[in-house]
Amino acid sequence: MRLYLYREHIEQLNEVSDKVALKIMKEIREEYHLPVTRNISIKAYCDYFRQDRVDVWKFLNSKKAS
Repeated sequence: MRLYLYREHIEQLNEVSDKVALKIMKEIREEYHLPVTRNISIKAYCDYFRQDRVDVWKFLNSKKAS
C-alpha cells in the first residue's frame, strides 16, 4: 500500500504535465503547511481534491500493472 505520491503519480492522477504537477504539489504543501519534500501523502492529496483514498490506490495500482 503506497503512502506517498511522487510527481509522476500526480501527473497520472490529474493528467497534467510535470510543471503543473509540481505546482499542485506546492499548493498542497502550502494549504496544509507541509515541509518541502519530494512527495505528498495520499491523505493530503485526497483531502485537497476531495477524493476517496481507495479510489486513488486502485487507480495507481492499475497504472502500475499496465
